[in-house]
Formats: sequence, C-alpha cells, structure tokens
Amino acid sequence: MPPVPDLPTIRLFDLNLVSAPMPDAIAALLARPSARVAFVNAHCVNVAARDRAYRQALETADLLFPDGAGLELAAKLHGARFVANLNGTDLGPELARALSSRGLSLFLLGAAPGVAERASAKLQALAPGLRIAGTRDGFAGLHDPQAAIAAINASGADMVWMATGVPHQDLWLAQHAAALDARYVMGVGALFDFLSGRVSRAPLWLRRARLEWLWRLALEPRRMFARYILGNASFLVRALRHRLRHGRSRDR
Repeated sequence: MPPVPDLPTIRLFDLNLVSAPMPDAIAALLARPSARVAFVNAHCVNVAARDRAYRQALETADLLFPDGAGLELAAKLHGARFVANLNGTDLGPELARALSSRGLSLFLLGAAPGVAERASAKLQALAPGLRIAGTRDGFAGLHDPQAAIAAINASGADMVWMATGVPHQDLWLAQHAAALDARYVMGVGALFDFLSGRVSRAPLWLRRARLEWLWRLALEPRRMFARYILGNASFLVRALRHRLRHGRSRDR
C-alpha cells in the first residue's frame, strides 16, 4: 500500500485543522486504511468549550475539516490562512464522486424519516455509479444503537455519513466507530437536508461572500438565533481570547 499523504494543518483552539485543497483532502482521506472525520465550524468550537466529551471526540478524530467563515476569521487573527473551506455541503458531492470512481459504497445514517432516501437519490444523480449500501433515519432508526450498528455492518458499507447534528453525531461515532465494519465514518450535519431539498442552500453570491449563515437565519430565525447571533458573538470573543493567549497559530 502506498504511504498515506500527509495533510498540512493549522492549529486553532487546540485542534489540528486540515489546510489543503478539497481534492487533496479527499484523496488523503481515502488513502487511509480507516478514518473518523469531523467538520469544525464556529458552532462546534462553542459547543466544545462547554462539552468535554464532544471536545474529546474532536481531539481523537483522525481528520478535522474547517467549515465556514468563522474558522477562516479565526485563522486570520492568528496570522494563518486555510487553503480551502472544507465544508460538508460542498465536500459531500465531491467525496461521493470519489467513492464512485473507486467502487466504494456509502451508508446514510440520520435526519428525519425519508430524508436520507431522498438524499441518496440526489447523490446518485450527482455521482453516477455511486453504490448506496443503505439508509437509516436518525429517530426510530437510532433508538437501538446495536440494531443500527448491525444494519450498517450487514450492508457492507465502506463509508458511513451520519447526520444527526452537533454534538450527537460525533459523540455517537466516537463511541461506536470501533464496532462498525465501515472503513470511514463522518459526521455531516445538515447535509442530508440540503441534498434532499428539505432545506434550501443560500444563493451562490451569498456563499461566496461567506454569509450563508444569514440565509439559514432567515429561513429558521427562532431556531438559529442563539446559534448565529449569540453564538457568533461568543465565538468571536473566544477567538480573540485565544489569539491573546496563544499568539500566532502553528502550521504543521
């Protein structure tokens, strides 16, 4: 087996976050014999500050991908710059195409009943030839963890995407990854909702301006107010304090 490519990282909030072009990140992930992957955005940093178990789940993940404008801003405050915004919504379809080209199969776990099935149909349209090993919702489908693990293992899936939100998805994968036969596991947040059309993405110009969070806030103001208005302010304070405490980040 060829050596696993070494991905450069930027250390922020005591986490090593990948700083690489998306194709390189995907190739390096799939070159590993196995991996548990998590995406880290401003909300994740806030949750990790108050949830020790979730922080440990991030610290023990094999790869952490930076997601969103908050992490880009924090990097700049520390004199660094991420090569790419490796958010799950953009990376997911590209990863699906890479899985398809390698003949690897995917299991979708999480979201509301019916959403994973619609997301799988969209993925197969975006990545022709992609093998969906199975789907299971994040409600009744996760009531019995052992039954969920048995279903995933019986499917023969090479990779599992779990979409139950932060911190649950990463805590569940950290706890159960060793029992899964799948080589790769990844928490993907709202990706199934976006793929299925249940939640619409922001227009491209807003995404390019790194203001997709405003779109989410407009769609769900009551649910997202604490996360984006209060949470973004809290994250900015946390980023500034981290900069004063640690100085410039260390690229690796």
